[in-house]
Amino acid sequence: MKKVTIQIPATSANLGPGFDVLGVALGLWNQVSFIAEKGFQSKPYEELAMHVAGAGVETLPCNSSNLILKAAHVVFREVGRWPKRLQVEAVNRIPLARGLGSSSAAIVGGMVAANRLLGNPLKMDEIVSLAVAREGHPDNVVPAALGGVCISGMFDGKPRWLRLGVPKGLRAVVCVPELELSTAQARQALPRKVSIKDAVFTASRTAFLVGALVQKKYDLLGDAMGDVLHQPYRAKLVPGLLDAIDAARKAGAYGAALSGAGSCVLALVSADANTAAIGQSMQRVFKAHKISSQWLDLTLEEKGIQVL
Repeated sequence: MKKVTIQIPATSANLGPGFDVLGVALGLWNQVSFIAEKGFQSKPYEELAMHVAGAGVETLPCNSSNLILKAAHVVFREVGRWPKRLQVEAVNRIPLARGLGSSSAAIVGGMVAANRLLGNPLKMDEIVSLAVAREGHPDNVVPAALGGVCISGMFDGKPRWLRLGVPKGLRAVVCVPELELSTAQARQALPRKVSIKDAVFTASRTAFLVGALVQKKYDLLGDAMGDVLHQPYRAKLVPGLLDAIDAARKAGAYGAALSGAGSCVLALVSADANTAAIGQSMQRVFKAHKISSQWLDLTLEEKGIQVL
């Protein structure tokens, strides 16, 4: 038997104005193991067993419709080899449908585990491209695979990316409301067109955000993480969102923003910040809107997916 075990980090996309462009890996990890007999065949496996623990244990399917396996199938088909029998064990620590990259973690995890099981016939760049095609956008996929703060985009239909690494002296405080929000639902709330004024605002803030992270001028993050492109429209789907962002800043965060499509709020803070005060300030806002929540003190992760 051959067993491959990997862990995949949570990610937060956008960081405010960097819509579908910026993403960062966070120190919250899903784990997945693939177990199979040695030797492969040219047709799909004959037997499958899957077990899921943690987030989604009551709702996620334990069959070929699970996103981890759908992603693995992409690699098996690409390479043209399948295990005869496959056993999958998944431990999910990333909350589902909260804007922390749970779907990207499943996709990247399934593809890397399948590739590793087959002896690594595909390079990581190839896997990232396949994962982006499956996910539909690269902002979570790239940092999940590579770690750090990443800039990504589509060029002539193909993903390209730059990895900036982890800015020193920063942590993340993430408030996780008990409110699921699908990416599709969050995208439907957005306008089809934006004004020149909003486009210039977005371009300037995104540029300042990247510059502030690279030059470690973290006092600029509060303004640089400002957004007019998506947060004002998604605020109606996440009651208390804008107040929670404001509360985090008043409690000592450099800046804060909706994490991905939401509903989580990500605050970037100094390494020695009072993370409890910042996390609890956001909790109080959501509680005022009758939404329970928890807060997490997370590292910004230099590494992406790892083989254990």
